[in-house]
Amino acid sequence: MAHPFHAYEEITLQQFILFIKSHNKQIQENINIYLNLEPFILETERKMIQTLLESFLLFLSAPNIEEVKDTYEEHLDSWLQLHLPLLNDNHFSMFRLIFEKSIVTLMVNLKHAQTLSILMFLLSIFSHLIHSYNKWRGDESEQNPKSENAELKRLQLLDQLDELLINSAGFKDFAFILKKCE
Repeated sequence: MAHPFHAYEEITLQQFILFIKSHNKQIQENINIYLNLEPFILETERKMIQTLLESFLLFLSAPNIEEVKDTYEEHLDSWLQLHLPLLNDNHFSMFRLIFEKSIVTLMVNLKHAQTLSILMFLLSIFSHLIHSYNKWRGDESEQNPKSENAELKRLQLLDQLDELLINSAGFKDFAFILKKCE
């Protein structure tokens, strides 16, 4: 049995930011409640996640609506890059979960006319953040082993050359040394 598709009206970043700005206090209260209710977060992690949540809420409510373009990817990437050194997978997941719970709770309590539109926009924001986070974390983790392996291989080759030069009889073994270097 197929489920009916519920069409929704897409909203712009400006509309979403206006919603966040107008309900900032309630969202902050919901964030604090959900953050304190989460039993599996250590106190140090709680502070880190709280900092991320407060920063993100401030980030979403601070922009001047007239200056923000309809595309929000650059703005999100700027925020994420700023916080990337502090993030790990667990912090990022808990940050996202608590922020989403806070917005969903607000939407349920408000019975807002554009509930579905706002939630879908929020999901698109987090989809972009997840994609960017994974891309940057993936690049970082892929580059480190490759560069370490390349450096190790280079040093091993230098050791082999040193050994070859030490064991050579001078210019008489020049052709042999060149052949080995190939």
